[in-house]
Formats: sequence, structure tokens, C-alpha cells
Amino acid sequence: MRWTKPCLTALCVFAATSCSKSEAKKLAEVRSCSAITMDAAGAANCLVLQYRWKKDQALTAARRFQHEQDSTAQVTADSGWRADAARHLKEIKQCASDPSGDVTRCLLGFGWAEARAKATDDSLWRANGSKRRQEIQTCARRKDMQVGACLQLYYKWSADRALAVYDSIRRAQLLRR
Repeated sequence: MRWTKPCLTALCVFAATSCSKSEAKKLAEVRSCSAITMDAAGAANCLVLQYRWKKDQALTAARRFQHEQDSTAQVTADSGWRADAARHLKEIKQCASDPSGDVTRCLLGFGWAEARAKATDDSLWRANGSKRRQEIQTCARRKDMQVGACLQLYYKWSADRALAVYDSIRRAQLLRR
């Protein structure tokens, strides 16, 4: 009789583990639901409805799977990007010398992703910081036109950047009064 209790406990543990799904089966279910939905919440809902998962476990598994898929896609995209580094450098040089001054638009014309083109434009912009400060000072001394208009007209600044500088100067002037 003494061994009955431990034996019964072991039998319950064995029954519980034999009824649970293997990791491979769980992964197959997550893949199946992720293939037919657009996001992790949809995949989690699919897991709950089709495979009777618990809501919190389904959401955790779907998010983890989505994160792994996104990471893999990003690594693939980044390595492809690095493989074309020489071509991208030529595109950057060509767009930096574009007379319109709109580097982002020029890079988008080469098929760049908007976020990457904007980041590159901002990086080039910051690299010429001393030149930009000089342009602002020159335009600020002019009395015949606004700073923003001067920056756009004479230095080919984008309207967004020129307007931001003009707003900043006006705000500073109003605060001094």
C-alpha cells in the first residue's frame, strides 16, 4: 500500500504529459494559422478556435513565431542590401549631387525603401552641419526675404527643413520679447 501513492502520482504525470502536444505539432499548428492570417492576433484566434489552445498561450506562440519570421526576413533583406553596397554608394553620390536637393525622392526613384532613403538623407544632412549653419546665418542676415524662402531659393533646401528652421527662429524671437 505504501507505493500506491507515488505510483498514482507518476501515473497522473505520465497521463498528463502523454496527452499534451509535442513541440513539433504545436509549431505545425502555429505555422498553419500564421499562413492564413495577417498578424499575430489573428493567428492566436485561429489557434484557439481550430486547435483549442488557451488564449494566452496561443497569443504568446503566435507573437514568437511572427517575431522569428520578421527577424529572418530582415536578415535576408539586410544581407541582400549589403551585397549591393557598391551600387548603393553610387546612387547616394548621384542623389547627393542632384540639383533639386531632394535626396530622399531621388533614392526612392532607385527603388529604395522610404525609411532607408529618409535615414540616408538625414545622415547626409547631418554630415554637412557646419555648411548648413552657415547657410542659415547668411539667410538670417537678409532683410528682404524670410529665412525659409531664402534657404529654399538659394540653397535648395526642402520645404520641410526650411519651414522647420524658420519656425524655430520665429519661436526663439517671440520668446526673447
